[in-house]
Amino acid sequence: MLTQWLLSFIYATLDRIPPVVWQVLHVVGDILVFWALKLVNYLRPQSRVLYHKANKEVENCSSYEEWREKAAVVDEITGSSLWRRNFFSGRYDFRSVLEQYAYLQKALDSKDVEAVRDRFSTTGPCMLRNFAGIVDRRLFTKSLRGTKLLIELYLEKVIEGLDLLDSTSTATSFFQRCKLSLGTTALILQGGSLFGMFHLGVIKGLLYQGLVPNVICGSSMGSSVAALFGSLPNEELAEILSGDILDPIKKDVDLLRSCGYGNMEQHLNLGTLIQNLIHHGYSQDVYLFIQFVCKYIVKDLTFEEAFQATGKVLSIVIHPTDKSCTNLLNYVTAPNVLIRSAINCSLGSGVISEDPLLLCKNLDNQIEPFLIPEKATKCKYLAPENATMVEDNGSPYQRLTELFNVNNFILSLARPYLAPLVVNDLKHEIKTSSYYYYKHYSDPNDAINMADFNFPQFNFTEMEPLAFKLKYHMERKLKNIAMMEFRHRMEVLDNLGLLCSWIKRLTIDEKTPRSATEITIVPRIKSLSPIRIVEGQLDNIPYGIESGEKSTWPVLSLIKTRCSVEFKLDQIIRERRKKANPYV
Repeated sequence: MLTQWLLSFIYATLDRIPPVVWQVLHVVGDILVFWALKLVNYLRPQSRVLYHKANKEVENCSSYEEWREKAAVVDEITGSSLWRRNFFSGRYDFRSVLEQYAYLQKALDSKDVEAVRDRFSTTGPCMLRNFAGIVDRRLFTKSLRGTKLLIELYLEKVIEGLDLLDSTSTATSFFQRCKLSLGTTALILQGGSLFGMFHLGVIKGLLYQGLVPNVICGSSMGSSVAALFGSLPNEELAEILSGDILDPIKKDVDLLRSCGYGNMEQHLNLGTLIQNLIHHGYSQDVYLFIQFVCKYIVKDLTFEEAFQATGKVLSIVIHPTDKSCTNLLNYVTAPNVLIRSAINCSLGSGVISEDPLLLCKNLDNQIEPFLIPEKATKCKYLAPENATMVEDNGSPYQRLTELFNVNNFILSLARPYLAPLVVNDLKHEIKTSSYYYYKHYSDPNDAINMADFNFPQFNFTEMEPLAFKLKYHMERKLKNIAMMEFRHRMEVLDNLGLLCSWIKRLTIDEKTPRSATEITIVPRIKSLSPIRIVEGQLDNIPYGIESGEKSTWPVLSLIKTRCSVEFKLDQIIRERRKKANPYV
């Protein structure tokens, strides 16, 4: 009772603060941040100033090609480019990789198809995703541009070998066996009640580089983004993401008004907006996007119809209280279920709809409840933070691995406040090995001329390293211990039932199976504006897409190493099926 009274008082106080006060506070905050950065740069050594200036150039890039150019400058500054060229490392078996590379090079030069086929058989080394440890995340944290050049060259030879086999009379069943041995990658979109547009940017970043998986699974807000991806061919999806996605939304005045954009006072009453976020669990722009997807994209489409139209495997996770209802919906487990009803159920009861109903199409193509009437009215759907992943009918992600041979996850986690707690993401930090010293590039034949990038010229030979070993390792280990301890305490409190729903929404995320590897893409909190997210501005949709796309760029090298062979096999099998039956 006291908590509710206190929250009501806070909301009322925020609602009555004039907008001009927030504008003044915003200006004061910008001034303080500006002078704080000035002071920090003044106190930093010149070597660190140059490094941070180059890093800032990387963060402000507008395209992946530009990002690659700026990242090359940072790698030259830190010495990572030298680390990439040196194929020696204790993180992977470079001798085995070098041996396979030399063998493939010789076989490809002589067009020895049998030798290549022998290496690509189900028992061969080339059909192992983590052959010789080449996908170890620690190999991708030293350089922004990627991993060891030897690993990249080896994967290029594997792709060339597959092209050689494809140009010969090699049976399609051979490539299918290779694909079965290698496994399948799935893209998981989790959460997003506040930063849900981040998922769209992740899909855009992967799609433009040809690295988007064919299996996608969404929960909560991620289910609507997954539905958008699974219901449209990649060509139409790329056209929507590259154009003005707000254009069709702005034309529907009724949709905008139903989502609150016709009431201008709602943008000013900050207390009302925060109250909506805490108690309903979504921001205004997220609610608008969900309604847009349900109305214009999925309509009355079922999972089976979406699969037949696009060939993509769309799955949506729900948490029903009725254990007879499956918690993983796709064209195998629930082919006739309507996607739009699955989205509402994935969000949970009381979020958008008080009593969401899971709907399906019967044999007469008429819409009816998926469960029998007695169970349909009693069944409730829990939000992900209120559901226990160890359920009577099993984890939905474990079922995904069993149904589609998934052994590799790309996890998009739209919760920037969880970024310090995420273990499986890539954290590029200052290193302290013998490579990571500033170097002097006075030779005009050097690969990169620092003067071309408008950086001040320093005498690099007299500068100290970027970090000192003892201090760096102490800070890093203490930070990791603190984050792991906090995460463990939150999980213990959750198991005891002592966490309220909105705290669980901020601190607890869903778990993928331990049998599968994963890499997490999570936005950085400093690249997002919490104020505009709370206000639910209409242009948050392209703003979130841009943030999500930029967050994928540092991870693309790892995803390419893990998935390039798999996606090449998919392409070969798909093209051969089209040639065999062009009308399918």
